[in-house]
Amino acid sequence: MPSLFRLLFVLLFAPPAMAGELAIGRAFGSSMVLPMNRSVPVHGHAAAGSEVSLRFAGQALRTQADARGNWSITLAAMPVSASGREMLIQAGEERIKLEDILVGRVFLCSGQSNMDFSLSRAVGGAAAAKEAKNHSTLRLFNLTGAPTDNRAYDAATLASLNTRDHFHGQWQRPTEASACDFSAIAWWTGLLLQRRDSVPIGLIENAVGGSPTEAWLPRDLLQSQREYRGLLGKDWLQSEMMSPWARARAKQNLGSHLDAEHPFRPGFLFESGVRDFSGFPFDGVLWYQGETNAELNEPTWHRRVMTDLVSGWRSRLGDKRLPFYIIQLPRIGGKDPLRRYWPEYRKAQADVARSLDRVTLIVTEDLGWDSPDVHPPDKLPVARRLAAAIPPP
Repeated sequence: MPSLFRLLFVLLFAPPAMAGELAIGRAFGSSMVLPMNRSVPVHGHAAAGSEVSLRFAGQALRTQADARGNWSITLAAMPVSASGREMLIQAGEERIKLEDILVGRVFLCSGQSNMDFSLSRAVGGAAAAKEAKNHSTLRLFNLTGAPTDNRAYDAATLASLNTRDHFHGQWQRPTEASACDFSAIAWWTGLLLQRRDSVPIGLIENAVGGSPTEAWLPRDLLQSQREYRGLLGKDWLQSEMMSPWARARAKQNLGSHLDAEHPFRPGFLFESGVRDFSGFPFDGVLWYQGETNAELNEPTWHRRVMTDLVSGWRSRLGDKRLPFYIIQLPRIGGKDPLRRYWPEYRKAQADVARSLDRVTLIVTEDLGWDSPDVHPPDKLPVARRLAAAIPPP
C-alpha cells in the first residue's frame, strides 16, 4: 500500500479512543489565561451519561455528559488574578488537572504571514525574547499547521490535512524559545497591554502565511450563500475570485493530489482552527491579512468577504459584539504587479471598519518600508498603535 494511502487508512479506520476517555476542549490547558469578568463555558468529552465535576477558584460545579459523551460546565465570572491556580475535572475514576491558570484578558491573533512573522525575525525581537521569562503573566498559545512555502507536500503532511489533525499547539509560559517562535506583533501588543493595564494577557496565535480570507470563513457560511458556491469542493482551484498566486501555490503543495485538503481551501482554516474556540469569550480579534486577496482588484468582493469574516466569527464564537482590530496593509517599495491593487484593498479595509460596529482599522501605511518584500520587519510600531486602539478593561 503506498505510504500516503496507508496513513490515510490509519486515520480513517484505526480504532477510536476509548469512549470513556475524559478530555477537555482545545482552548483549555495548563498555563492558560481565562477571561476576566465574564462567564466561561468549559467543555469536553467523557463517557456517555457520566457525571463530570469541575473545581476552580472556589467554584465546584457538576454536569452530566450527554448521549454522545459531550459535556459543558460554565464558570461564573471571575475577577482578575495573577496567581496561578489549579483546575480539577473528574469523571468517575478519570481526572484532569490543569495547573498555573491565570485570569485576565485573552486575544485571538490571526491572519497571514505579517501576523505570523516571528519575534526572532523582527527588529529588536531577539533581544526582547531573551527577556521573555520576566513577563510571567503573558501567556502564549501558538497553533501551527502545514507549511505553505514552495514545496510539494509529503505523504505525512497530506494525511494531516484534515480538520482534526491540522493544527497543533498548547498554552505555554513565556520563555526565550516560545517567544522567538511567536508572532512579533502579537507579543509586543500583549506586552504593552499587560504593562498598561496590569492584568494577565493570553495570546492565541492562529495565522498562516499566504492564506486568503476565504480560507478563514466558516464552511457553513460558504455553503449558505450563492455567491460562494464556486469556492466549494475542488472548484476553488479554478475560481477567478481566488488569488491566482494562492491557487498556484496550493497546486504546487498538493502535486497530483488536487482533491486533498489545503490550508488555502475556502473554509478549511476556520474549521481546523477557529471553530475549536466556539463559545470562548475573547476580548478581541487581532486581524492582519489581505496581502493575498489584494492581488485581485475586486473591492466589492473584498468588502463582502471581510464583512462575512467578522459576522461569521462573531456568530460561531458566540459573541455578536466581539471587537475586531484590522491592521491595514503597509506601504512597501518596488513595482511588483502583485501589489498594484494594495491602495484599493486598503480602502476596502477602511470601508469595512467604518461600516461595522466595534471594528477598528489600525493605520500602518506610513509604517512600511522601501523594500518590495511584503514583510516590513519593524513590528513594534505597529504593535504600539494596535495596543493604543484597545481600550482598558
